[in-house]
Amino acid sequence: MCKDMPPLEKAIQFHGHICPGLLMGVRAAEFAQKYLDIDPDQDEELLAVVETNSCGVDAIQSILGCTFGKGNLIFKDYGKNVYTIASREKRRAVRIAQKYKPQSHPDSLRYRELKRKDSLNEAESAEAENLLGAIFERLMSTPFEELFTWRDIDFSFPAKAEIYPTVQCSVCGEGVMEPRAIRNGQNYVCPDCV
Repeated sequence: MCKDMPPLEKAIQFHGHICPGLLMGVRAAEFAQKYLDIDPDQDEELLAVVETNSCGVDAIQSILGCTFGKGNLIFKDYGKNVYTIASREKRRAVRIAQKYKPQSHPDSLRYRELKRKDSLNEAESAEAENLLGAIFERLMSTPFEELFTWRDIDFSFPAKAEIYPTVQCSVCGEGVMEPRAIRNGQNYVCPDCV
């Protein structure tokens, strides 16, 4: 992925397509960058705690550089479009939460209805594309404070990710990270085989 690519383009390339959830993640990631005055992560300077596994998280990963592989993306399965972004260097963290709206915009409702279908005819495909364009314009032009709330929070920074040795499971023979394995006498057993 090109480092000089605009944030929205990075997110689309990483995610594979454009969708409303990704756009919300783009807005949150860009806000966090400006609010905390931070650059994308290189080596765990940033930490992201995400409370959903939805499309917006791909924007957090691609724009801010917080990933599972680097150990600076923490997933909490709460089903909430909430992102906490923390900077080790600045010793600051912001919690960004998408505002709850009891009723979705009619364009969004229709778009979701179409996207749930197994297949779309030509007219429905064109309608979905037009709706996505309208949703894009609305989400990207709506003032941030109408979409999200945010607040500075106290944040306990975990140690940076450690690299652990791999041991072999004595049952299945697969390699497993040593701290995740259970010791059984002189042997190790992976969580799947316990």
